[in-house]
Amino acid sequence: MPRVPLLLGAFAPFLAVSGFHLAVKLAGLVELDRATKGLTIPALLLGVVVVLAVGRSTVRPAVLALLVTALALSWLGDMTLAFFEVGLAFFLAAHLAYVAMFHVAFRRRPSWWAIGLVPWFAGLLLALWPYLGERVVIVAAYGVVLAYMAASATRGNSLTTIGGALFVASDSLLAFRLFTPLFQTPPEDTLIMGLYLAAQLCIALGVLRTAVPRAPRAPHPSETPSAA
Repeated sequence: MPRVPLLLGAFAPFLAVSGFHLAVKLAGLVELDRATKGLTIPALLLGVVVVLAVGRSTVRPAVLALLVTALALSWLGDMTLAFFEVGLAFFLAAHLAYVAMFHVAFRRRPSWWAIGLVPWFAGLLLALWPYLGERVVIVAAYGVVLAYMAASATRGNSLTTIGGALFVASDSLLAFRLFTPLFQTPPEDTLIMGLYLAAQLCIALGVLRTAVPRAPRAPHPSETPSAA
């Protein structure tokens, strides 16, 4: 894991931009909220690049490519969520990229704690059912992928596990905000966005922390030294 001073320096722009964005959201400054939302994920990507450039990370190219893809798709989801189906499609693709990343980067099996996602999904869908109408299928499909992403996150470490859990919490609250009269105030919107940004940061830090190095290539039989 890169040292704390490097991490603080690398992710300082993300923390600053995110803090400012959450502050204007809490204050109800709608136009400034929209203007700063698109800066958060690029700032996180900048932090990842700085850590990789300055630190001694062992993130493999395939893992890094999937992380960048997931973050880029998340950014597109942020920018298009006003068009619900389009934004949801981008976030769905982002979660699938994260799933692939967790399977490539980590070799452990998912934690048995992930089974708790089953009652979460059932309860969430049951609570939202009266409000979904024709969108019940797409929301249910998204919930399945989100749950699978959070379960896959437990293959990694405490940071990726926390990131997956925060993603579930953020998207659950967002679903109630989008489809029900609940969570409509600026403080509640700020909480949802704060959980989302924390989830992205935890996942990125978790991947930088313990991504598995490439396994050594097995020697070809012809390369095996003969016995004297």
